[in-house]
Amino acid sequence: MENFRRKHIANRRFVGYRFSRVRRHSTAGFSFGFALRNDSLPGIIEAPEVVGYAFVEPANSALHRDLVGRRNGAVHRLASMSRRMGCPFELHADGAVAAVRHRSVRHVPDELFALVASDFLMLCYQPLRAAGFLERVTKATTGPG
Repeated sequence: MENFRRKHIANRRFVGYRFSRVRRHSTAGFSFGFALRNDSLPGIIEAPEVVGYAFVEPANSALHRDLVGRRNGAVHRLASMSRRMGCPFELHADGAVAAVRHRSVRHVPDELFALVASDFLMLCYQPLRAAGFLERVTKATTGPG
């Protein structure tokens, strides 16, 4: 994660952190935080939800084809590995937000909110490491030489 640019995001739809790398005019990485509205990310239906997602922007870029379009690309490996680990990311290969894992925290009691959210986020990070997602994004966004 030390090789990724970290940015805090806070708006009406999402609050959290975005970790990204750039190749030319494209950006790839992952985000952790809270979806505040149902339309904020693919698959969010009971906001607020704690989320972890992988993204490649724009969706029609060469970087998107490398990381999402290939069957053995970083995002497909993330979705596959997360299923095997029991904490699946939903694959959305046609959009900029390519893989999402989420859990509603609408009905979680206040005294358990921090524990539920932090536990969920720790479980989201494990498949990122195990699938080699961070390394593959770093490699895809690093120039030759």
